[in-house]
This record gives sequence, C-alpha cells and structure tokens, in this order.
Amino acid sequence: MIFSVLLLFLQSFRSAGIIFATIAFSILIALNLIYFSGLTLNVLTLMGLAMGFGLIVDNAIVVLENIYRRRKAGDSGKVAAERGAREVVLPILAATFTTVIVFIPFVYLQGELRIFYIPLAIVVGMSLVASLFVAFTFIPALGSRLLAANAFSADPGGPQEDPIYVRVYSGLVRLTTRFPWVTITLAAAAFWGSWNLFDNYVNRGILWSSFFGQDTSIRIIIRLPRGSELDETNILARYFEDKLASTPEIKQYDTQVVPDYAIINATFPEEIEETDIPVAIKEQMVAYSHLFGGAEVRVYGFGPSFYGGGGSPPNYRIKILGYNYERVRDIALDLQQRLERFSRVRDVDVNAGGRWFFGEKASEVAITLNRERLAMHDLSVRDVVFQVQASVGGRGGQARTMRVGGEEVDVEVKVEGYREIDVLDLAETLMRSSAGGGGVRLGDLATIEERDVLNVILREDQQYQRTVRYEFRGPTKLGDRIRDAVIGVTDVPDGYRIEGEQEWAWSSDEQSQIYIVLGVSLLLVFMVTAALFESVKQPISVLLTVPMALIGVFLIFFYTGATFTREAYIGVIMMGGIVVNNAILLVDHVNQLRRRSGLDLMEATVRGTLERVRPILMTSTTTVLGLLPLVIFSDTANSNIWNALGYALIGGLLSSTVFVLTVTPALYVLFERGAETRRVRATQLAPTPAVVTT
Repeated sequence: MIFSVLLLFLQSFRSAGIIFATIAFSILIALNLIYFSGLTLNVLTLMGLAMGFGLIVDNAIVVLENIYRRRKAGDSGKVAAERGAREVVLPILAATFTTVIVFIPFVYLQGELRIFYIPLAIVVGMSLVASLFVAFTFIPALGSRLLAANAFSADPGGPQEDPIYVRVYSGLVRLTTRFPWVTITLAAAAFWGSWNLFDNYVNRGILWSSFFGQDTSIRIIIRLPRGSELDETNILARYFEDKLASTPEIKQYDTQVVPDYAIINATFPEEIEETDIPVAIKEQMVAYSHLFGGAEVRVYGFGPSFYGGGGSPPNYRIKILGYNYERVRDIALDLQQRLERFSRVRDVDVNAGGRWFFGEKASEVAITLNRERLAMHDLSVRDVVFQVQASVGGRGGQARTMRVGGEEVDVEVKVEGYREIDVLDLAETLMRSSAGGGGVRLGDLATIEERDVLNVILREDQQYQRTVRYEFRGPTKLGDRIRDAVIGVTDVPDGYRIEGEQEWAWSSDEQSQIYIVLGVSLLLVFMVTAALFESVKQPISVLLTVPMALIGVFLIFFYTGATFTREAYIGVIMMGGIVVNNAILLVDHVNQLRRRSGLDLMEATVRGTLERVRPILMTSTTTVLGLLPLVIFSDTANSNIWNALGYALIGGLLSSTVFVLTVTPALYVLFERGAETRRVRATQLAPTPAVVTT
C-alpha cells in the first residue's frame, strides 16, 4: 500500500523505488540495534516495526522531493542532492526528534504499562533514527545519479505544471490566509462539536483484554459441588446446549466440561452484535438457569452489545477499607441496600472479597433460634447447639480408646450419613430436652437459611478489605454517576474509606501516569520547536496541531463505536509527536522562503504552503496506510490493543493533515502579522541620521 501511494504521487517507478528501498535498509539497521540492545522479537517489538513502516519513508520523501525541486530549478544532480538535503536538515531533524522525544517520558511508566510500552517505544525510536541516517545518505546518493529533472512528471516531454489538486488547493489556502479568524473559529467549532460527540457517546478508560476480545458473546458458567462426577456435569451442560441450539440467533457455541464445572461460550452473527438481541437472549439464559437446583449457574455478556448498552459482567466494584471487620461488613450491607433501590442495578454481591467474578463462592447455613419456642418445649440454647453439632459434625460424645493389635486407638461412634446431611433433613431433626419428654423438630424452633460469606479475608495496610460488586445495565456514564452518588451519601467513620471503580477499567494511578507522560511529551515538543524556530509564537502554531488532530480521534472513535481504552491514550501520546511533523516542515519552509526571496507575509505563506502540499500529503498518506493493517488484520486476541492504538493514530493523522494545510497557514499569518507590524512601526519611529554635505 505504501508503494502504491508513492507511485501515485511520484508517477515514476524509479523515484518510488528509491524511497521504498529505505524501508528495507531502515528495518535492517533497526534489527541490528534491537539485537545489540538485548531486546527480543515478540508481538510488541514486531508491532513497533510495523508501526514504523509508514513513518520510515517520511524523511526520505521530504529529502527526495526537495532534491527534485532543486533539480527542476536547473541545478545539476550533484548540486541538487547536496543543496536539497542541506535545506531540510533542520526541519527533518526537528520533526524526527519530536516523534522520538515523546517516547522519553515513557521511562516514568510503572507496572504493566512499563512492560507493554517501553519495548514498543524503543523499537519505534530505533526505526526512526535508522530512517534519519538512510534519508541523508542513501537518498542523496541515488537521487544525484538516478533522479532526472522531470522525474515526477507524468509527461516528461510536456510542460511542467502543478497537479490539479495543487491548483485547487491554491484557491483554498489563499482564502484561509485572507480570513484567518474565520478559519480558526471554524476549527474551534469543529473541536467543540467532536468533543461533545466523544464525551457523550464514547466509552472510555476500559482495559484491553485478550481473554474477552471484542466480539459480542455470552458465557454460561456452571459450577457443581466438589466431588461431582463428570457425567453429571456434562448432562447439565447439555440442557443449556439444547436451549442454545433452539435459539436461531446464536451463531456458534462451544463447551468445556470438567468434573466440577462447565463453561459454554456462545457468539452471535455480526449483523446483530450491537443490537439488543444478545441482551434479551442473555436474560432468557438467566431465567432458564433458575430451573436447576444443586448447582451454581451464572450467565455473563461481553462485547459491544453489553458494555455501555445493556447487561454485562459485574462491571462495577466498590472497595471498603477499615480496621474493624464487622464495621466494614456493615458499610458493605448499607451500600447493598442503597444500590438495590436502582432498577438498573443487578446481582449486588457484598461477599465478592478478592475472588474473580466467576470464582468459587463460599456459603454457610445459619440457624437463628427462637428463644420463646425453646422455653415452651423446655429446651435451652446449649441443648440445641449440642444436638445440632452431633447431627452435623457427627460428634457422639467423649472419645474413647480401644486396644487393637497391641496399640491404643481413639474411637468415636458417629451417626450414619452425617457427612452428607441436607438442610431439609436438618430441619426435620428432632431436638430432645435434657428433662425428657417428646422431641420437637428443629425447623419449629429456629429459622434455617443459607447465605453467602467471604471465601477469603484480605487486608491492605493492616486494614480489612471488602469488595461490593454489582452489574449495572445501562450506559457507562450513567453507571458512573450512580456509583458516585451512592458513595457520596454513604456515612463512613474516621479511619475508613470507600474506593469506587469500574471493573476492567484502568486505575487512577495509571491515569496519573498517562497524563504526566502526555504533559511532559508536549513540553518537550515545544522545547524542540522553540529551539528550531528561535521563537515562541511559531512553536505555538505548531503545537496547536495536536488539538486539531484530536478532532479526528474523537470522530473515528464515535463513528466506529470503539472503546477509548488505555491503549488509545498511548496512541494519542504517540500521535502528538507525529502530527506536528507536517506543521514543522511547513513553517520552516515559509521562514526560509521569506528570508531568501523577500516576499511579503501573505505571498510567502501561500507559496511556501503550496510547495509543501505534495510531501505533506505523501507522508500523511503513507503513514496512515502503514498503520491500516494493524486495524484491518489484527486478530481477535489482540484486536483491542492494536485497534485502539491504530484508531488514535489514524484519526489524528487524517485530521491533522486537513487542518495543517488550512488552519496552520492562517495561524502563521495571524502570529507573524503582529510581529511584522511592530517591526514596521519601530522602523518608522527610528531617528533619521543627519546627512552633511560639503
């Protein structure tokens, strides 16, 4: 795809081949750098190389295009190669450094973010450094010998004129530079509108997960008591398979059965993946699961139909921390009561503890004695407790010893079947008083119920930790507001705290890391451009490319319906270093043109922009097409991480290309017009030197 774009713009196999060859040389150099730096080739480093394909040719395009421009002006091959490469040394160095320098703050990342993105950043940086070396050695060497003055012309014998897209663009750029405030206002309105769409309709902050993927699916998890037979679990799983088989909307389902549990995954056709049909089928499976006793059956939904649009796994959790176990439990029960008042909240679990959402649960049978009934039957609490222990634990009084084969062994008499006593059998157990008389059923003396309990006790900094998990059926933003409102009205004593977060969402610590890296990256880009232009205003016009690029990021996530994951934030950071490249080349060329030719501000801006429109379009198109395979051909296991990264880069590059060619010239004119006016006034106010004639 990159070669096709080069051929389309250059209209010469020889010129396209020269630039395309830089990919091979740059990758070979980068592979050597990877080897000597001790890195390995894995999914992350290979993806870094793939992401660099479109960026590698950018420097070569700018150098070759400038050599051609000098060749077309009448310079010999050797002179054109030397002068053409020299003229773009500073802007290319600055553009490459702004792309590489945004990766430097990645060293501040910690934990999982550091493991994922440090190798990726290193490989992309190595590829760009290699491309810089190739662009200033290989390209001038071949360009001086193989590039003719009409190398970019479709008709070598005809007149040399600009392509039609350049002539059309000429009228547009003259209009934007003539009315800069109107142009900037329209760009600001586009940013505001795209942000509103993004803020209201795009889910944000979800972690990528190769386990769940992006496809809409439902998962049925069947768990039987320990020691269950494989055949028994298989029979129960077949009931659910038969139910799925009778549902025409199910595309495919697969089942895994082991003695204690079974997992059934069911997927849907692509045309109904983002509708309410999967949600309705999930509810049918939930209702069907209630028909089976003696087993724990849970149904979960994953994918676009569920996250932000319907049911989902327990996607919210609230963590309570405190120094008193009972007080922490009371706070959790209070939260449960508040949450259950909302119709969209389902399956509030105050005993989530530290287990995963389909982990093994713990339960207990609680017996609540009625003391008035005990007194009516002349029973004490001690009598009932002793007899219940004998029935459940099999305790039959004091242990005795017996000599067997010359050795003394402990012997206890147990009631047959005590290991498998049922709750209903326990309720029918007769309780006899120590004073004699007839027996009475335990169920008439007490209330017997089974309830969930914590299966693990967790402490964090010596504080007890309890987690309340629940499922919210509805948009993520509404779920966040309800969670925050419930936490806000919950009374928490001193020394206790509540932390609310969405399941599968990135933590506040990771958010802080990303924002710090983003801020430091923009500061470094500003420092590089300020050093290049020796100005403060011109770097601002370059940096304003970043918010203009965000317009494309907002829109691409809105129209594709993709989730703005943690990886998308990484993509935005990388995008910030890439999208300023075109603006740097444009502003630097206009500055050179004003110094060399003495043209006025408006004419120099228009002419300089027109002379840079072709390399800007070429570099942007090759970079976008180089990233496109990451989005199109990424498999399900890694689709979330690469799609989010690719969408952020592609959307930002497309948007920035449009606005760099329209808004950046207007910003340049606006900033430089004030400086030029001040220079003219200073010249007019300067005293005229006296002339003495003799």
